[in-house]
Amino acid sequence: MAVNTPPLTVPPSLAGVPWHDELQRWCTDPRYAEDRPALASLLAKVEAGDAAMRAELEDAFSGPLPIGTGGRRGACGPGPNRMNTTLVRETAQAVAELIGAEGAPRRVTVAYDTRTHSQAFARVVAEQLAAWEIDVLLLDEPRPTPQLSFLVRARGCGAGVVISASHNPPGDNGIKIYGADGAQVLGARDRALMAAIQGAMTAPLRPFAAADAARIEVATGAALARWDEAYHASVRAQCVMGDLSDAALRVVYTPLHGVGHTALVPLLQGKGVAVSVVEAQLPDGGRFATVASANPEVPEALSMAVAQAEAEHADLVVATDPDADRLGAVARDESGQLAFIDGNRMGVLLLDHVLRHATRRPEDWVLTTLLTSPLVGTLARAAGVDVVDDLLVGFKHHAGMMDEFPARRLLFACEESHGYTRGNDVHDKDGAIAGLLLAEAAAWAKTQGRGLHGQLAEVFAQHGYHRERTANLYAYGAAGREAIAGLLERWRRSPPSAFGGLAVASVEDRSLPRNTGSRTRDLPGNVLVFELVVSGGPGACRLVVRPSGTEPKAKLYALGRGAAAPAGAAQDAVAAEVDAMVDRVLAEAQGLAEAIMRGSA
Repeated sequence: MAVNTPPLTVPPSLAGVPWHDELQRWCTDPRYAEDRPALASLLAKVEAGDAAMRAELEDAFSGPLPIGTGGRRGACGPGPNRMNTTLVRETAQAVAELIGAEGAPRRVTVAYDTRTHSQAFARVVAEQLAAWEIDVLLLDEPRPTPQLSFLVRARGCGAGVVISASHNPPGDNGIKIYGADGAQVLGARDRALMAAIQGAMTAPLRPFAAADAARIEVATGAALARWDEAYHASVRAQCVMGDLSDAALRVVYTPLHGVGHTALVPLLQGKGVAVSVVEAQLPDGGRFATVASANPEVPEALSMAVAQAEAEHADLVVATDPDADRLGAVARDESGQLAFIDGNRMGVLLLDHVLRHATRRPEDWVLTTLLTSPLVGTLARAAGVDVVDDLLVGFKHHAGMMDEFPARRLLFACEESHGYTRGNDVHDKDGAIAGLLLAEAAAWAKTQGRGLHGQLAEVFAQHGYHRERTANLYAYGAAGREAIAGLLERWRRSPPSAFGGLAVASVEDRSLPRNTGSRTRDLPGNVLVFELVVSGGPGACRLVVRPSGTEPKAKLYALGRGAAAPAGAAQDAVAAEVDAMVDRVLAEAQGLAEAIMRGSA
């Protein structure tokens, strides 16, 4: 419920700043009343001479928080460049307007994660939607983002909203919008949402009245348990094996201070898996106190879970990010040591497991991105399963394909950044589905006398050794954005003829028009793809360059592959060659790119 906070006075010391007029609005306009107490505290510190708070105030009032694909994300606090109650209300109002414009069902499900302001922001969203005569189901305890995707579809909603900043720093939060298909908005809908948000930033905000509360169903206790079970049942339906008790699999799990334990722990236990939870990494009020980054893509984030696994002699470590849509893992290798599994290799292992054990149908297909290991496509084709492996980054593109072709059944989908799913119920990546499938794969491999790393070696022996590496080229501010844009433009205009001693056989510019027959596959992207060939021998490498969609950096991806060789010394020799090739390609590409971005080449 909105509060009535008295106006503030702009301190005289800020009279000449370029953002004075915006600050004046926040101090006096009733629109910003709910965020005014935080602003008053910040101004008091600035007046006391706190230089750091002065810099914080300047950044907070230097332009609006960017509107990204499907929503907004950033540091919390007062000001137009921060996540706060006002921004959340504006975004929720834009969702309401978009629902009306599309004639979509006037029902919305709202969920949130474990961050400090998440519950409060979710309630603000519910209020603003209800003020627009939209019925809202508010899951009033932290729940996974993929559960939100499932419920949007299961309930026939016109949209879904989740309050989460995934694995961002603890002081951040975000708001993500899902369409009626249970996916993050894409294409024309995304552009319409962005326009609606921009309009809502200046339009009057519809007030929430007491009578509007009747439109909000707050799910707690038994009511929330029913929605949990509906989602959990959909996850269990994607398993390809039954009870795992006979394998005596021992798993250590960490939610990295997020929500994943609400789903993955009971689901694993229901499969007969012995699960030990890292208690110190359960939700801690949004502090994320035990990790520098709550990102399961980063091996260091799993260090506490690995230590517990060593102490308990566990077979497998699994971790979900704070909103439980990504999965990270560490498994024992053939020497008994716990070793990290990167996102590409986990995708290969999960697909290999599904292909071995799932009942297949003619309508099945596999979806992945052009940045994910080519071994995913190779595995699918070798099994006679249709595959689309040239999608742009982001599971919204997988979901776009599912929406285009609803008669197809998703056998498996993945992307290199630790995102995986299976089945048509959830139109986003899902850490619970991936976690169950990985436990099954580990249990099956254990019954065969090997671990997941040994199983990967068996895949390499049949289809060739593959290795993928990524480099991040950070460039900050407006100058950094120009440098990244300049790199892409330079290589479009004058692409190099070789990288790391490998000749460039072809270049694909994904910003140019395509005609594959699919509107999703044909979406333009600021991506360049170089296919490289090895002279006089087997093997090849793909180099991809693109700007990050969430951070100030360009990203380079090198995806190498070599000949098939049996596990052991022969495969080790191929691995050494391919690893060295990938390192050379990536190092030379990074050096050339950095020189261009510096203006010295």
